[in-house]
Amino acid sequence: MVTIGVGDQQGRQFEDIEVTVDTGSTFTAVPRTLLQDLGVPVGRSARSRLADGSTAQVDIGWTMIRLEGQTFPTPVIFAEENQPSLLGVVALEEALLAVDPVGQQLLPVDVMRL
Repeated sequence: MVTIGVGDQQGRQFEDIEVTVDTGSTFTAVPRTLLQDLGVPVGRSARSRLADGSTAQVDIGWTMIRLEGQTFPTPVIFAEENQPSLLGVVALEEALLAVDPVGQQLLPVDVMRL
């Protein structure tokens, strides 16, 4: 678990939440009610494959998050009340962080360029 700040799209207002780091999730999932309170609009809907193999439609938007001292825009899934809050791999890559499963921490990584 890590704490992230979820902000409005302008990055003026943030709320801290605890999320599970999930490298199996593409996008970060944030409670719908929090995103709505921050005024984050739904940008589109997409099909999502869940861990049990089933699929579901999810709403996706863009907003600002704070992670490990960085603030940046990232796509977020509008998670329903019964769904966990997750930090997905896109946000980890945007923050140039990798998961150390043994030390249970996030580690900085270099930008990759070919």
